[in-house]
Amino acid sequence: GTNAECCAGEYSTQITGACFAGMANAPSAAPSSVDDIKYYPDYDTDYEAATCLPGKMNGRPSFDSMAECCIGAYPAQTSGACFAGMDSPPTVAPTTEADKKWFKDPESNDFTTGTCINDGPVPSGYVAYGTNAECCAGEYSTQITGACFAGMANAPSAAPS
Repeated sequence: GTNAECCAGEYSTQITGACFAGMANAPSAAPSSVDDIKYYPDYDTDYEAATCLPGKMNGRPSFDSMAECCIGAYPAQTSGACFAGMDSPPTVAPTTEADKKWFKDPESNDFTTGTCINDGPVPSGYVAYGTNAECCAGEYSTQITGACFAGMANAPSAAPS
């Protein structure tokens, strides 16, 4: 059988909807209007893994949107699990340019032409640097071509001989 058939058979009286909500493509209840959809925090799951579930549950706060629920119920969640559980999760964007971290460009396969970038999250296993110069110095200190430093917006001039 399917996951939905299992939930319907084994958890038909489950008020929380947790079984259905845990499905990859969870069905939504059929509200009479979009304005009727509410969300509540899943306090039965570990804080860092928890999301908000559609519906209402006695004793738990009710929110008009999943985003409002994530913000209201899990303000200190660092995993991003709640937002990741949304149909259209928000993209992670730094709040300021200073928050962006520099790292070795994963597309730079040739050391002699390698550069550093800061246009996204730092990939797993990569070192994060505060500035482009720090990244170039850390990742390409023996690069004779100077390609990494030359690619900087305000590239340093070569040291006098």
